[in-house]
Amino acid sequence: MIIIYDKLMHEPFDLSNQLRRRRTELGLTQGQLARRADTSVPTVSRYETGWTRFELATLRKLATALGCELVVRLEPDDRPVVRPTAAEVVERLGRLFWDTPLTAEHLERHTRWVVERVLELGSLPDVRELVDFLGRSTFLEQVSRARFSTARTREFWARVLDKEGVECTTRFSREAAAGFWRSSSR
Repeated sequence: MIIIYDKLMHEPFDLSNQLRRRRTELGLTQGQLARRADTSVPTVSRYETGWTRFELATLRKLATALGCELVVRLEPDDRPVVRPTAAEVVERLGRLFWDTPLTAEHLERHTRWVVERVLELGSLPDVRELVDFLGRSTFLEQVSRARFSTARTREFWARVLDKEGVECTTRFSREAAAGFWRSSSR
C-alpha cells in the first residue's frame, strides 16, 4: 500500500483518511500505532483527524509502522489565476480606504498608494487579491517603491523583496532624515 502526501489534494483530509483507513484495516488502535511508530497517541490522533502540518519524519514512521511506502511529490500548480475585476477589488478593499472612497481609477492611476494602504492595513487575503489583480511583477515593482509608515511593515516587505530578488528603491523617511542630520552636524 502507498500513502501519498500531496499538498494539492482535492480532499483536504485525504491523507488523514488514508492513515486512519490503513490503521483500522490492520486492526490497530491509535495507541498501538503510536508505539510502533515511536510517536504519541495525540500525534496519531491529530494526523488522523485532518491535521495539515504534517512532518515528513513522522509520516515516514507512521507509513513504516503501517507497512506502507510514503510517496511525496511536487507538481507545478498549473491552475489558471482568475484575475478579479477592478469592481471586485474595489468592493473587497474599499473598507481600508475610509478617508477617500476607493475607485477603479485609483487602482490604475494611484497604484502605489493603494498598495501601500493594503500592505499597511490589509489582511493576507487582501494582499492576494491585489497580487491577482495587478500581477506579481507589477505588485512587486509597486512594493519596491512603497513608503511605509511603520518600520515593522517596511522590514517585512524589504525581506520579501530581497527573497524575490527585487531591489527596494525607497528608504524609510526617518532613517533618511536621521542620516542627513548626523552627516550635517559634523
